[in-house]
Amino acid sequence: METIEFQNKQYRVRQINLPKLGEVLISTTSLNDILLINGNYVSNEASNVDDQIYYFVNEKQMNFSDKKLINLVTTEVL
Repeated sequence: METIEFQNKQYRVRQINLPKLGEVLISTTSLNDILLINGNYVSNEASNVDDQIYYFVNEKQMNFSDKKLINLVTTEVL
Protein backbone atom coordinates (compact mmCIF):
# COMPACT_ATOMS: atom_id res chain seq x y z
CA MET A 1 0.00 0.00 0.00
CA GLU A 2 1.38 3.37 -0.99
CA THR A 3 1.04 6.29 1.40
CA ILE A 4 1.73 9.98 1.68
CA GLU A 5 2.59 11.64 4.97
CA PHE A 6 1.03 14.80 6.35
CA GLN A 7 1.38 16.03 9.94
CA ASN A 8 3.14 12.79 10.92
CA LYS A 9 0.25 10.63 9.74
CA GLN A 10 0.14 8.30 6.74
CA TYR A 11 -2.70 8.49 4.20
CA ARG A 12 -3.37 6.01 1.43
CA VAL A 13 -2.64 6.93 -2.16
CA ARG A 14 -3.07 4.98 -5.37
CA GLN A 15 -1.54 5.62 -8.72
CA ILE A 16 -3.86 5.11 -11.66
CA ASN A 17 -3.43 5.67 -15.38
CA LEU A 18 -6.11 7.95 -16.80
CA PRO A 19 -6.80 8.24 -20.51
CA LYS A 20 -5.52 11.58 -21.85
CA LEU A 21 -3.68 12.40 -18.59
CA GLY A 22 -1.48 9.42 -17.83
CA GLU A 23 -0.49 8.45 -14.30
CA VAL A 24 -2.07 10.41 -11.44
CA LEU A 25 -2.29 9.98 -7.67
CA ILE A 26 -5.60 9.46 -5.92
CA SER A 27 -6.01 9.80 -2.15
CA THR A 28 -8.73 9.87 0.47
CA THR A 29 -11.15 12.60 1.40
CA SER A 30 -9.91 12.29 4.98
CA LEU A 31 -6.58 13.72 3.79
CA ASN A 32 -8.32 16.45 1.81
CA ASP A 33 -10.37 17.38 4.88
CA ILE A 34 -7.28 18.21 6.95
CA LEU A 35 -5.42 20.03 4.18
CA LEU A 36 -7.97 22.84 4.08
CA ILE A 37 -9.82 25.02 6.57
CA ASN A 38 -12.56 27.23 5.11
CA GLY A 39 -11.10 26.72 1.65
CA ASN A 40 -7.58 27.74 2.64
CA TYR A 41 -4.56 25.50 3.06
CA VAL A 42 -3.53 24.99 6.66
CA SER A 43 0.16 25.32 5.71
CA ASN A 44 2.62 25.39 2.83
CA GLU A 45 3.12 21.66 3.41
CA ALA A 46 -0.62 21.12 2.90
CA SER A 47 -0.46 22.97 -0.40
CA ASN A 48 2.53 20.86 -1.51
CA VAL A 49 0.73 17.63 -0.59
CA ASP A 50 -2.41 18.72 -2.43
CA ASP A 51 -0.38 19.53 -5.53
CA GLN A 52 0.63 15.86 -5.71
CA ILE A 53 -2.94 14.52 -5.56
CA TYR A 54 -5.14 14.62 -8.63
CA TYR A 55 -8.42 13.52 -7.02
CA PHE A 56 -9.82 12.50 -3.63
CA VAL A 57 -12.22 9.61 -3.04
CA ASN A 58 -13.75 8.08 0.07
CA GLU A 59 -12.17 5.12 1.86
CA LYS A 60 -14.55 2.60 0.28
CA GLN A 61 -13.75 3.82 -3.21
CA MET A 62 -10.01 3.45 -2.54
CA ASN A 63 -10.66 -0.30 -2.54
CA PHE A 64 -12.23 -0.31 -6.01
CA SER A 65 -10.48 -2.18 -8.78
CA ASP A 66 -8.27 -0.03 -11.02
CA LYS A 67 -10.86 -0.21 -13.79
CA LYS A 68 -13.71 0.90 -11.53
CA LEU A 69 -11.64 3.67 -9.92
CA ILE A 70 -10.50 4.96 -13.31
CA ASN A 71 -14.12 4.97 -14.50
CA LEU A 72 -15.23 6.87 -11.38
CA VAL A 73 -12.55 9.54 -11.69
CA THR A 74 -13.01 9.86 -15.45
CA THR A 75 -16.78 10.30 -15.02
CA GLU A 76 -16.37 12.88 -12.25
CA VAL A 77 -13.54 14.94 -13.71
CA LEU A 78 -13.11 14.53 -17.45
